[in-house]
Amino acid sequence: MRHLFIAVIFLFSGVISAQQMAFNFIEVKAKENSEDQIETLFDEFFTDRERKSGGVFLERLRHGREDGSTHRIVFLWELNNGGFVTQPTESEGDAFWRGIRNHVETWGEARAGRVMNLNPGDEEKNPVIHIWDIKAEDPSAFAKAQQAMVDALPEAFKDRLVAFGTYDVNKPNGASHWALLSGKDMNDHLSLYQDLQTTHSEAFMTYIKDRGKATQVKDFIVERIKTFQ
Repeated sequence: MRHLFIAVIFLFSGVISAQQMAFNFIEVKAKENSEDQIETLFDEFFTDRERKSGGVFLERLRHGREDGSTHRIVFLWELNNGGFVTQPTESEGDAFWRGIRNHVETWGEARAGRVMNLNPGDEEKNPVIHIWDIKAEDPSAFAKAQQAMVDALPEAFKDRLVAFGTYDVNKPNGASHWALLSGKDMNDHLSLYQDLQTTHSEAFMTYIKDRGKATQVKDFIVERIKTFQ
């Protein structure tokens, strides 16, 4: 899966809704040394601008990024209830995107889908997110098994964003779904995987069994830079 310079993360820690959540993101390659300027543009446009639902995220692409993309922009919203409470003027919107284009070297892939399971986390404590693109034969069983493992190991998953959902538009390399998990840094992620396979092996193997057949297509790491919700 390719990565964008500005990322609006489809999974939005801190937001849980009874309504169906959807996401749309685009990957970009930022011009050299332009991240600070892009962050400023996001701050100026999205800060104190109330949304009807969901949020907007800017993420840095790390391990597993492709095609030179460096960031991605992610939009999250409730279906049929997206956008701003007070719509920006056309000139405000044009100025924001014109500023972004000035700092983007190339635009990458864009994808959209839905969030089927979401356990919010603390993104200040755990800003690094590991994402797996997968082919899940039984999505309902996968979502239930993921939730059951999180519920069974509350201390292991405390303050971590854990989620599962679909790719519905522009599926990456045939992947039908994605799953994600947040952590403090790479060492924190690897330490958790070690604990799941040793100390918590019974709960982990139950998750593997109950989720049904799932084939990994790709995995990668993003780092949450900005959140507007």
